[in-house]
Amino acid sequence: MSQSRLFEMVYLLLEKGKISAPALAERFEVSVRTIYRDVDALSAAGVPIYATPGRGGGVALMDHYVLSRAALSAEEQGQLLTALRSLSGDAGLGSAETLSKLSALFQRSEPDWLQVDLSRWGSSAEANIKFQRLKEAILSRKVISFTYVSSYGEKTARQVLPAKLVFKGQAWYLQGFCLDKQDYRTFRLSRMLTLAVTERTFPTPLSPPPIRDSGGTPPIVELRLRFSPTAAYRVYDEFEEDQVTALPGGFLEVSTSFPEDGWVYGYLLSFGGQVEILSPERVRRQVGRLAREILEKCENPDVRCHGFSAIMAASRTKEDATMNEKPFCQSCAMPLTQDLRGTEADGSSSPHYCKYCYDKGRFTQGMTMEEMIDFCAGPMAQANPGMTEEQARQQMRKFFPLLLRWKEEQA
Repeated sequence: MSQSRLFEMVYLLLEKGKISAPALAERFEVSVRTIYRDVDALSAAGVPIYATPGRGGGVALMDHYVLSRAALSAEEQGQLLTALRSLSGDAGLGSAETLSKLSALFQRSEPDWLQVDLSRWGSSAEANIKFQRLKEAILSRKVISFTYVSSYGEKTARQVLPAKLVFKGQAWYLQGFCLDKQDYRTFRLSRMLTLAVTERTFPTPLSPPPIRDSGGTPPIVELRLRFSPTAAYRVYDEFEEDQVTALPGGFLEVSTSFPEDGWVYGYLLSFGGQVEILSPERVRRQVGRLAREILEKCENPDVRCHGFSAIMAASRTKEDATMNEKPFCQSCAMPLTQDLRGTEADGSSSPHYCKYCYDKGRFTQGMTMEEMIDFCAGPMAQANPGMTEEQARQQMRKFFPLLLRWKEEQA
């Protein structure tokens, strides 16, 4: 008779409730007769286990039965106490009381050597309260309502059947069935405002699908970066040791890879003048353009380089429209007012191009049409709620070839 099989049988019955003898026999790869002998052995040992014959019968434990502390080895007891002690912040609500009770039950305590804090720096008590209310709503199956702020800034009122709290990447998310969308949705907790737990309940347990990145995974870009000595603390904080090469003078070179999307450009800009992008060249140029745009807006806050309302109008014109007759830049398609016009070599105003694309008779940015589309896709998507960057690119690929600059290059 296997001692481990007996313990596993008890664990299964505690978790599943009643299980048929044939199902247990199949699980443990023994005969049904052996299962009944195991039931007798457990009963003789004081475990309140019983078997009922016939249709709907099976093997089960008496209600309210719990395992003795002796069912856990000393090592398992230590692992459980360490796991509870490690939790703090949102996920650890109530863990201190549970830890105290289990320590008394096991008559032991573990050294306080590990802590995992999943709460944000500077987070207030409100974040913990929100977490606790969502936990209670999930367990009591109560409908919740809140205002949600999307990634492009739109606020919508939602009613959701909460299913599960998930920590992924660097944030907490709620998965649930959205009554407004009639489908499963994933919500970032930090964007859930005015949360309310209603008295409406729902009877059926929910099974949300795994969290997946929306819109697919962006292509991966291989980066070579050189950091100044003053950025060393961030380099070693944020990159693997084998990605870092020490250079003379305290400079550091990093070879790494990231998904190439809007986030990676913001991340590189966060280093300011402490980083130089060695390769690829297109990323180097793009970061430079973004930095110049930031500089321009900081020096002259009244300038709005990318007012993309005109772009959407342009995207709805017929393909044979003469784009150079429209009042927007024939390079980037921004609205072309008199104060935003570029200059010709003689100092006169350009009839076709804005000052960000054209100055003193020359284009300020040496780029291809596709690079200009990549540069404009983000601002266009931000200016049109509900539009993704890929949708913006598709729109621009339709009408950018009709702009004067790109028509002349393709001629």
